[in-house]
Amino acid sequence: MNPAKNNKRIAKNTLLLYLRLFFSMIISLYTSRIVLHVLGIDDFGIYNVVGGVVMLLGFFNHSMMAATQRFLNYEMGKGDQNRLPDIFSTSLTGHYLMALIILVLSETAGLWAVYHSLVIPPGRFHAALWVYHFSVFAFVINIVASPYSAAIIARERMGIYAALSITDVVSKLAIACLMSFIAWDKLQLYAVLLFAATLIVRLVYVLYCRKNFPECTGRFLWDAGLLKKIFGFSGWMLLGTSTGALSLQGVAIVMNQFFVPAYNAAHALAKQVSAAVYNFANSFMMAVRPPVVQAYSRNETGYMYRLVFLSSKISFYLLFIMVLPILLQTEYVLNLWLGKIPGHSVLFTQLALTETLIAAAYAPIAAVSQASGKIKYYQLIASAGSVLIFGLTCFFYYFGFPAETTCFIAIGIAAAGLFARLLELRKTVKFPVRDYLFKVMLRLMATAVCAVIFPVLYRQISADFSLFNFICTVIISICSISLFFWLFGLNRIEKQLLIKGIKNQIKR
Repeated sequence: MNPAKNNKRIAKNTLLLYLRLFFSMIISLYTSRIVLHVLGIDDFGIYNVVGGVVMLLGFFNHSMMAATQRFLNYEMGKGDQNRLPDIFSTSLTGHYLMALIILVLSETAGLWAVYHSLVIPPGRFHAALWVYHFSVFAFVINIVASPYSAAIIARERMGIYAALSITDVVSKLAIACLMSFIAWDKLQLYAVLLFAATLIVRLVYVLYCRKNFPECTGRFLWDAGLLKKIFGFSGWMLLGTSTGALSLQGVAIVMNQFFVPAYNAAHALAKQVSAAVYNFANSFMMAVRPPVVQAYSRNETGYMYRLVFLSSKISFYLLFIMVLPILLQTEYVLNLWLGKIPGHSVLFTQLALTETLIAAAYAPIAAVSQASGKIKYYQLIASAGSVLIFGLTCFFYYFGFPAETTCFIAIGIAAAGLFARLLELRKTVKFPVRDYLFKVMLRLMATAVCAVIFPVLYRQISADFSLFNFICTVIISICSISLFFWLFGLNRIEKQLLIKGIKNQIKR
């Protein structure tokens, strides 16, 4: 393996994934605006409530796809191409089994919940049932096509993955525009067209993989031992993601019990902002994760740790460049986005972004855990953190603490969770914790402390909120973070590699 060539591929894939995320976000925001206008507030609310019941199951799909990608990358790293068809086919069988179970449960227990638990405006229940059924069908299609998405990521074909993702959101924009010209119940029409778009895009995934990847034969294989490993891996992944989602919703419910709805709105908006920002860092890790798994499978731990250390630094750098201007100009950004912002949104958003900045350190070291396959205790730590946030929030709210207390709890748990994860990895895979703390964390802390000086001084001097000041804050933040990241964040070898890469690009 050529490290320089591998690093170049990671950089290229990262750029493609960033472009994918940027265009997807812009198109999705505009699509939401059109859909709201076409459907109206009531039908838009019905779609989000009824369709949201199905989408809550999304973490099943994410966990299974992550398992497929990990096992494919592991065998690719070992160079055992003959094993890939068995892994893919076994994973496909598992996804079909999961899809069948979810379809049966959704059309029995889930349908009962729709009839007896959801509050639907009079006269719109029939349309709501259309939304529910077609949302279930679309979700099932996504499940059975997930192994093909995992194969594209495992093969590091990020250009194709980005193109198909953008095609998906463009199709939704086309549907939103098309609905105005068709004389039919708009809510029913929206559900049907979204299902059709999902089916077509997923078929493209399947056709591309079957044509380009020899392992994607589409045959069914029942390998009980391998299926147990895949389900075991995805099961522990599921534990971490599901407790995180349930804790988030649980905090919202508890907040609703102790405070007025305005606090819920502020908290929800803050989480939306932090999730959007975190997706950019996650896009970078999507490009890094496959080579980390492959390096582990070849027992190239030295290169793997160098890659993890460098990706930790770059992930922080990319995220900090986005977070710092928003932290300093939160009120202006929220006003620009929403026009009128709920009370307390500024503080909630600033605290949520601080938590996100700390939690971003999880992604690179989580790649090591997933590469090893020894994820049980790592996921238990993640689940324990989510449960603690919920439990401590209930405790402090009961004794009269303010609503933003849950954000301070989450920040504390995020910091403690990082050290707990590092200690767990040292035990399971002999992760070099001391090197990580001194060569990564201390350098990043020095970068962060020094980098905020100039942007904060400018913010104090220019107290008014305007587009000009926001642009100036962004420019000063980028320059300041880049300067101190170069001085403190990178070591000598990393600087030499960066300079060499820039020179090569200039020559080209």
